[in-house]
Amino acid sequence: MPTAEKPPRHEAPSPYGTPPPPGATDTYHHGHLRAACVEAGVRLVEDEGPDAVTIRGVARIAGVSHTAPLHHFRDRHELLDAVADRGFDLLVERLDASLAPDATPTEALRAYGRAYVDHAVTHRGLFTLMFRPTGEIQGEASYRRLIDLCAAAQAAGELPGDDPFRLALLLWSSVHGLAALYATSNLGSGHVTGQPTDPGVGTDAVLDDLLGALGAAATTPKETSR
Repeated sequence: MPTAEKPPRHEAPSPYGTPPPPGATDTYHHGHLRAACVEAGVRLVEDEGPDAVTIRGVARIAGVSHTAPLHHFRDRHELLDAVADRGFDLLVERLDASLAPDATPTEALRAYGRAYVDHAVTHRGLFTLMFRPTGEIQGEASYRRLIDLCAAAQAAGELPGDDPFRLALLLWSSVHGLAALYATSNLGSGHVTGQPTDPGVGTDAVLDDLLGALGAAATTPKETSR
């Protein structure tokens, strides 16, 4: 009497889809696979959040074997760093595109703040990954732009002080806090009474008040002691 065949055993389905079949190979040029994996990581973090960015996940999207990314990333942490670096690259691109060539230093700082918040709202998952706790130093280029703009504004007498790092900390913490509120909290949902839901409106209001107060302090004559 024939017996029914046992159904094949299957592993639990991956939340990142079906992996490439056995024997799948790296079909990318050596230098292109790394970039493809990073872009796959960007897609995953944007769609599902930082926890979704795994070696197998990017391999699936790139269409290569699950071990192929390991030629470029020693482990998941190194992959996360690379995806975060790409996020900072996109931020710098947005910052540079926002700066008018004839803008004053203060106008450039205002454009910087708007672009920063816009980046956070446009790339919420990526923004979260970029500023996750890590021992690596990332985002140096965007930070350096802020320092240079602060130094230029102080040299022009538009903003007070002679320490661009101190001024940068004030501006960065204010704008980053606003970006986080719009990107990761309910500030843009209309659930916070009295606050603008449009990130652009909120950013302009904060920058008007902050840069306006700093500009006034820079142009107010200091009292001399008698």
